[in-house]
Amino acid sequence: MELNALRTSILDAYHRYGQRFLLVMKIAIAIAKENKLRGATLPGDFDYKNLVERLSAVGFSYNPSLLLRILEKEYRLVETSYKSSNQRWYKFKYDIGYVEMVINNLSTGNEELEDPDIAIIKIQLSSLRPKYWLNKLKNWSVKERFSKVDMKTFEEFSFSILPKFVKVLKRAEEYEEALFVEINTIKEIIQLAQLIAEKIEHGDVNNSETYTNSITLMNFQGAQHI
Repeated sequence: MELNALRTSILDAYHRYGQRFLLVMKIAIAIAKENKLRGATLPGDFDYKNLVERLSAVGFSYNPSLLLRILEKEYRLVETSYKSSNQRWYKFKYDIGYVEMVINNLSTGNEELEDPDIAIIKIQLSSLRPKYWLNKLKNWSVKERFSKVDMKTFEEFSFSILPKFVKVLKRAEEYEEALFVEINTIKEIIQLAQLIAEKIEHGDVNNSETYTNSITLMNFQGAQHI
């Protein structure tokens, strides 16, 4: 009976908050397990400050206070076990092993099939290799000068890949709660691309190579309106 109630609460929260909910729960569980292994007497399973730091460490800048309040008041998944002026601790209201099992089943797709439209968007995004382009754009963003190869690759990205990211973004924004992480990733890619386009427009090319930077920038800006 307890497991059924837990599963219902987690599934409902997942449908409402998507990957954002899963990530917060996974990190909260990890912190709770680590604290338990240390054997120290603590006021709860996990604390807010550590949760925020761990989210930031995995590249997810997010304030989980509202979500935690909803998980406590509406879904009864956690409860505040200690609160002071500079810290707040939470306890899971269910056995952590049960919570982790349901969360892991959701992550692997064993708990319930995902909305087909959301699944398609995720597949389309994965096919564009967002992690690859995010890393490449980050490397380009710190360069002071660009080689001819860099310029050519960025031009191909601007014409062939970037418009596809924009199309996926527009579809993903229809499911903002469920695709919060994916939307942020695409927006970061677009912001980095815009930064690089501006650097190319006003910067130098190695070996005094000439290039039509203004065309690249114009087409990038046009891609945002597709």
